[in-house]
Amino acid sequence: MMSEARLQRRIPYLDILRVIACLLVILIHTPIRQYDTYYNTPSVAGALYTVLVAVNCNLFFMITGALLLPVTKSGSRFVKRRLRVVLPPLVVWTVVYLLEHAFLLHNFTPRLLTSILFHPVEGLLWYVYVLLVIYVTLPLMSKCIDAIGKRGVEVVLVLWVLSSFIPYQHGIFMEASQYSHNMFGAFANYYGYVLLGYYMHRYGLPVFTLKHGWKWGLLLALGIIGMPALEFLVQGNFGITWQEHIDTITCDISVNNIAMATLLFALVQRFAPQRYDREAHPAAATWWPLLSVCTFGIYLSQMIVLRQIVWPLTPWLARAHWVVDCLVSGVLAFIVCLLLVIVLRMLPFRRYIVGK
Repeated sequence: MMSEARLQRRIPYLDILRVIACLLVILIHTPIRQYDTYYNTPSVAGALYTVLVAVNCNLFFMITGALLLPVTKSGSRFVKRRLRVVLPPLVVWTVVYLLEHAFLLHNFTPRLLTSILFHPVEGLLWYVYVLLVIYVTLPLMSKCIDAIGKRGVEVVLVLWVLSSFIPYQHGIFMEASQYSHNMFGAFANYYGYVLLGYYMHRYGLPVFTLKHGWKWGLLLALGIIGMPALEFLVQGNFGITWQEHIDTITCDISVNNIAMATLLFALVQRFAPQRYDREAHPAAATWWPLLSVCTFGIYLSQMIVLRQIVWPLTPWLARAHWVVDCLVSGVLAFIVCLLLVIVLRMLPFRRYIVGK
């Protein structure tokens, strides 16, 4: 059991968000059993499912900003400490997935090795690659935040959100192949979520006040409902494929994902307890921290668990409606991964496999 002192240093709403994000990551991958990618779910139900779960890793980036900004340690000390947390598990699971591709999936190629420094051997490891770059540059970002202040961060976030509208112009004002090369296409990129998490953790958003609630409600409705409706109802007249529609809406830097991430973050931040209380809520004080500390290991192990354990043991699920298959196999994978990580955390060298 986690000590009381360590428990009180944790932030409950960030623990809850981390667990939600981890489950959403698994759910975005479960359609792969019946379709080669989650973008190939050719129905309205498939589009709705994909849009709802696509926010996953963006929440992780927001949590990073909330927890680590501003950087209070020296740059070198901060970077060394963060790299020790994520780099050894990345190496271990890269080897694990290489072995799976070679001996179980039989699709090993030399390029899996030659590209390993720039491209992950397993798709889900992309997040860790990006996280490493963010960790290395976070001390610099912290100094920039100190220099520009709250108002400067707000300006950056507004520009970032405005840039997320550009992909939706790929039918009306530009060719579908052009939008990814516009001058603002990669503005701030994933750092936008890091800054958004930092800002919401430090200053919050006046979402639930009578004065400002309706304004935020309209903005979030525009991002979550209005822009996807525009994409399907208007852009459909410009010869854009179903996959291009889904790709635009679920792109990590899309206005839809930014709005979804903001809404989830604000809701959990508002309604989660301020601190853990073992006497009043013993189950919450036990399970949320445990699940949260296991999420990195769950994230890293999810695809091998899905492919080698959950899907082979549940062939009957593949005959059900694919949404049922996705939800049930996703929950099963989360539970199996959790049990696996709990076992791995008992090993003396656990930090090299599942992090601290």
